[in-house]
Amino acid sequence: MYQKLFLALLGSSSAHADASRRVFSDLGLSEEQPKILYILRQTGGLMQKILAKQCGIKESTLTVALSKMEASGLIRRERAVTEKGKSSYRVFLTEKGSEMAIRLEAEIERLEACGLRGFSKEEQSVLLAMLSRVTQNLKSD
Repeated sequence: MYQKLFLALLGSSSAHADASRRVFSDLGLSEEQPKILYILRQTGGLMQKILAKQCGIKESTLTVALSKMEASGLIRRERAVTEKGKSSYRVFLTEKGSEMAIRLEAEIERLEACGLRGFSKEEQSVLLAMLSRVTQNLKSD
């Protein structure tokens, strides 16, 4: 058992990242694509700038990822005008992208079940709440 938060978080993060990378690689997805697919499936489509913020990645990084996803037929972009009158893109999943997002969600559920094996529903809720608090504490410092 870890006695320091940073070791516990690094251990958990590393194990989760390794397992996730294997799954995402098996699906033929690059590092940024799973977040994008998951969020677009949940929202139905977003303005590119908002998608970058929700994914927690730079807009330039998102643009590169979206170009690759568009070329492989996972997403489509439509020109749109923002509330401030600026030109932008709204991003949507294609049928192929929706199918991939469904497969991805199933794998995410499997990973979560594995990571939370042996935890009661209450323990799972407490763990997620505590991790959210740690995240907020570190962001506000």
